[in-house]
Amino acid sequence: MTSAVRRLALPALLLTALTGCGLTGPDTYELDEKHIQVDAGEEFTLSVPVATAMGEWWYLTVPEPDPDIVRNTDKREEIDGDDGDNVGGHSGTDFFDFKAVGPGTTKIRLIQCPRGACAGGGDAGGPITPSPVPSGSPALSKEYRATIHTYTVTVRKS
Repeated sequence: MTSAVRRLALPALLLTALTGCGLTGPDTYELDEKHIQVDAGEEFTLSVPVATAMGEWWYLTVPEPDPDIVRNTDKREEIDGDDGDNVGGHSGTDFFDFKAVGPGTTKIRLIQCPRGACAGGGDAGGPITPSPVPSGSPALSKEYRATIHTYTVTVRKS
């Protein structure tokens, strides 16, 4: 075996071994992937875009997923720096981490909250819900209303 082939074969072999051991991290599902199937014991992540400069935030909302099927383990955020090409400020990605704990099907609901569109949570505690619109108020345009995104998660026996 030539030295060039050996140099290429070792990284490929190592990557194959790490992938087979599950060391590549949990599967990540984007905003458009609403039907998720995982095995019990598996970890997975929901990834959603966030425009923090516009006052937008994402939260896990009620009703929460069945804790016998899926458990929320973490929420992380990656904010892109203002590198001059992002007019208006920062944007990024929110990551919601989950662990599949038992077989069954449940729903995970994430609420997308533009500035002022949600009530509850924070220091006040309680669930995050869309803010009520006072009667007689003009209809809010879509970009200023809270939106609930529902994921259906099926956990298979491992």
